[in-house]
Amino acid sequence: MNLSGHGVALGPVLRIEGRKLHGMGDLPTQVVVAVALTCLGAVLIVTALLLKRRKRTAAVRAHAERVRHLHRLLLRTQYDYPRPSLADLVQASRQEGLSIRLHVAGPPRILPDPVDLAGMRIIHEALTNVLKHGTASATVMLEYRPDRLLVTVDSSMSGRRPPVKGRQEGVEAMRRRAGKLGGSLTAGPYQGGWRVHAELPFRADVHAEPPFRTDPAPF
Repeated sequence: MNLSGHGVALGPVLRIEGRKLHGMGDLPTQVVVAVALTCLGAVLIVTALLLKRRKRTAAVRAHAERVRHLHRLLLRTQYDYPRPSLADLVQASRQEGLSIRLHVAGPPRILPDPVDLAGMRIIHEALTNVLKHGTASATVMLEYRPDRLLVTVDSSMSGRRPPVKGRQEGVEAMRRRAGKLGGSLTAGPYQGGWRVHAELPFRADVHAEPPFRTDPAPF
């Protein structure tokens, strides 16, 4: 069996086992064969485990790269001119293979800059987390009310909960953005999945953050 292409060094193992078998000339042939087969079986098991770990590591790296690519894609979209709408941002996420359903309630309107920016960043964070935690589908709901914008992102959890540390960091970042507008954000389990829900009020006394579009675009 040629396993050199997988980077598994079997030479030292076989030499050690060969030395063990060399001193077994006085044993019955059946015993020698049984020991040899046992050693070979152990080598094959170890080899299979090493190959499995290598494939798992490659899959983890590929997934992490896909998450980074989505993050950069959504960030670049926010630098487009003319400024994209929230629906445009959701559409951009589909370019990375995500299956995103968009529901809009109420007549879309031009949003105040602080609300528009906060909405974009919350959708950006929520959709990136959807992919990061192992799912590729979500539902985004935008509800335009006379005095506020409601943003909801629902996703499944693929039978596992997202890591607590990463989840809390993302939630806190989104909550701070909503809080700057006098709004609120909640995130947690919902009907077997995960829900992020933000309420962003339109307030005349809230000013936009320093214009992020004057910074160098993240290309």
